[in-house]
Amino acid sequence: MSLPASPIPALSSITVDAATLHILQQHDARLLRAPASLTKLMTAHVAYEAIAREGHAWTHSTVIDARDVHAVAADETRMGLVPGETITLGHLLEGLMVVSGNDAALALARHLAGSEAAYVQRMNDTAARMGLRDTHFVSVSGITTPGHVSTAHDMAMLAARLLADHPQVLAITAQRHFSHGTFCKDNQNTLLGSEGIDGLKTGYTRAAGFCLAATACRDSEEATHRLINITLGAPTREARNAWVQQCLQEGFAQLQRSAAISARG
Repeated sequence: MSLPASPIPALSSITVDAATLHILQQHDARLLRAPASLTKLMTAHVAYEAIAREGHAWTHSTVIDARDVHAVAADETRMGLVPGETITLGHLLEGLMVVSGNDAALALARHLAGSEAAYVQRMNDTAARMGLRDTHFVSVSGITTPGHVSTAHDMAMLAARLLADHPQVLAITAQRHFSHGTFCKDNQNTLLGSEGIDGLKTGYTRAAGFCLAATACRDSEEATHRLINITLGAPTREARNAWVQQCLQEGFAQLQRSAAISARG
């Protein structure tokens, strides 16, 4: 892909075919940086692993620990958990992925691993098994913490693995709205439903900038293709969204050109 002069000099970006992992576009994709709430792609993957391997079920309930609520009381990104309430693990996963609940991340970690520290160790062990050599997690939520880093490339590989292993996550990430008790919030991924986009995760901190793990699926005469774009470090939500749309559009155009060439050959 031939990139225009970027209006976003701090941006890192990569676009890959979700099935083949073929890179269609990249721009500073291996630059170490804070991944913000894109971290929760790994939080979710580890949760799916625990559910599958350790006798848990998404219908199982957990009682919310006051420590996990108070720890994020000042955060905008929470799902509105209340100390002592009982909630299913499936609803926590929705709160994690739809509205990026930091309280949901802590509650899942405590229930599935006993503590955030133990859960973070699982996240780093999983990253190592996936070959994400430039990724290191310090929290389950992605709050700005020294040493909590990744790259656009590693996040793309993680997103592809999450989709391959647990495609049912798309039914969650495509949700436009979320409610829990009196708490209601829209999904911050305003690209949902546009040109086949059905996930995956937004992120923002002052240190990370505006980030997005986006995936889109489109049908052609030859096949169905799913692309993943990771964009980190955009200065505004609008700039991030415009960049992601441009990258996905050009990625699908590349696939069409390749298919046309193959058909002629």
